[in-house]
Amino acid sequence: MSLLPAGMPQTSEAAFAYIGTIDRPSVDDLKLMVCLEASGLSFYKALAAGAPSKAIGDLLAANGREEMAHARRLQKAIEILTGETFDIPAPDANPYDTAPGTLPVDETLLDNMAKGEFGGELMYEGWAAKIGNDEVAKLLRQNGKEERRHGERAQQAKALLTA
Repeated sequence: MSLLPAGMPQTSEAAFAYIGTIDRPSVDDLKLMVCLEASGLSFYKALAAGAPSKAIGDLLAANGREEMAHARRLQKAIEILTGETFDIPAPDANPYDTAPGTLPVDETLLDNMAKGEFGGELMYEGWAAKIGNDEVAKLLRQNGKEERRHGERAQQAKALLTA
């Protein structure tokens, strides 16, 4: 049984494509995002493990820790909007948490990561403007600020990689 709401994408690639089409998220969209953000911890851990230096690994690991903070904020947003809890899935129960133990880090990956994280900032800001709840909007904007920081860290990692 999937913990995702009915009809939601079952792979992370499909979920990212889907979420990019949403301009005002439903509660089901927020649940999907809890799972996507939580999977970021394993993804960034795998990148940190595959990083060619400790400095690059440290930047990527920091992003992973903040991805889990994003999931917790979205969890709180769901509770504010519905009065119900939505548990953050453990990695083995999260359909989007499929990162292997190690992923190689290269310039192309870091460039794409930075673009994606900067796009995440814009997405969260757009959602905050349309969500209709000031407390939830504040949580979404915090996630967006951290998405920007993730993109900046990816750029820093690339600079270290190419130095």
